[in-house]
Amino acid sequence: MAEKPILRFRENGRFTILMVSDFHAGRDFSPKLTAGLDALLDAAKPDLVLIGGDQCIVQDTEEETRDYLAKVLAPITKRGLPWAHVFGNHDREQPMPPETQQKLYEQIPGCLAEAGPEDLPGVGNYRLDVLSSTSDEAAFRIWALDSQRENKDFIPQFGLAENTRFVLPHPFGAGSQQGGVTFRQAAWYYGESVRLERGCGKKVPAIMFFHIPPIEVNLIDRNPEQTHAIGSRRESPGCCELNSGVFMACLERGDVKGIFFGHEHLNDFSGEYCGITLAYDAALGYNMSAHDDLRGGRVIELDEKTGTFDTYSLKLVDLMGKDALRDPDYFEGGCRYFFRALP
Repeated sequence: MAEKPILRFRENGRFTILMVSDFHAGRDFSPKLTAGLDALLDAAKPDLVLIGGDQCIVQDTEEETRDYLAKVLAPITKRGLPWAHVFGNHDREQPMPPETQQKLYEQIPGCLAEAGPEDLPGVGNYRLDVLSSTSDEAAFRIWALDSQRENKDFIPQFGLAENTRFVLPHPFGAGSQQGGVTFRQAAWYYGESVRLERGCGKKVPAIMFFHIPPIEVNLIDRNPEQTHAIGSRRESPGCCELNSGVFMACLERGDVKGIFFGHEHLNDFSGEYCGITLAYDAALGYNMSAHDDLRGGRVIELDEKTGTFDTYSLKLVDLMGKDALRDPDYFEGGCRYFFRALP
């Protein structure tokens, strides 16, 4: 097994991340997916690529899965870029469990993702350190968490009655059945953050990413002016109705400056609540519901000197023009998912 790449700030004190998610790809995925990823990589010139879930592998064998990963991640691997991923809800609906999928991901060059502690819910709870441009000390951290699948999966995890209702007539959010980060995962992050601060004598700024957004994203959605929201909101956030406390954990620790996620294909908005940026990365896939003018990714520019970041959406239609538009003969879900940005 080749040594894992080391993440380090450039001499100018900058470190660029490209986050993409929601490939929703299978055996015969659209070639526009990899063409789009190529265009995003050329434009962003990232030091690291984060893949935010719903890669949606539908292969039945390990050999087929390795072949799929090699093809869909080729734009990243041919550039020799480091990358890391988390799983989405649909990744758990495939024939192969995420534990097996994870081992195959780790065989692809440049993969920095890890399965994480076995006693935590989910697969893919880990952290990445971005080292200083002038030393081997961590100057920024990236926390990855697995937001799992649906809330009904928590019934056996928590030992609840089979008829437990998570979504009530007057919900916190949109009444979604989605899963999310759990309290134990939030507590793990909190404890690790405290331990690392004690070890190095300082609090290291960080960002966090997972697939299904936290419930607090609804506050951005409902209070766009007060949260300085920008971007498009074309569907309700599909959050877990159970509040894990992960946002409060980040707020209390004071190290995580931004939380990034995918899941919704028709949203790319971002905003700030209590000093923490919450942001969608839109969707990149062509084989599912998405709008042509939103498809793309999110760039996150870390600044070593200030311990902050800048972030913005990067759209395929701006980079590729008409070549970014999908086949008009196919669009899942009917015409409401068909939106052209160009004539």
